[in-house]
Amino acid sequence: MPGSYNAYDASRGAPSQEGAPALRRSLRDDDRGSVAIEFAFVGAVFLVILFGIVSYGFQFATRIALSYAVTEGGRAAVGGLDSAQRQLYATNAINNTLNAYSPLIDPSQASPTFVEGTSANGDTLKIGIDYTDTRFTLLPFISAPDETMRVETIFVVTDPSG
Repeated sequence: MPGSYNAYDASRGAPSQEGAPALRRSLRDDDRGSVAIEFAFVGAVFLVILFGIVSYGFQFATRIALSYAVTEGGRAAVGGLDSAQRQLYATNAINNTLNAYSPLIDPSQASPTFVEGTSANGDTLKIGIDYTDTRFTLLPFISAPDETMRVETIFVVTDPSG
């Protein structure tokens, strides 16, 4: 057909010379695929934010689990009559709690500490856990927790009989 641009010459399998300007115009004006390009830019940023939230969530959950283990150790230690029994009760409670959180926390990386003292209100027991684990540092731009996480609480043990 005279005057029409045939951008593709089917007989030769290549764009024809007279249709080259029309092909360039059609490719320039074609916006199919622009959504995929935009999604690649936005999707990459979205995934980085998502994995950052997950990585930070694991670190935060680890800190909460360690805090809960210290609290359970203190609750159990209050039932002990002497120092050795308090430490035994606290150790068992901490180990049981850490084992319950074992997919999140590696109990072999935790080391409980016990310091006994006295105050005006009664005997004190400072229970702490030192924990070292870097399994959940997934992304290089998310700051890793300190080399050793330290969680501790001081419990006061009083004699209710006065």
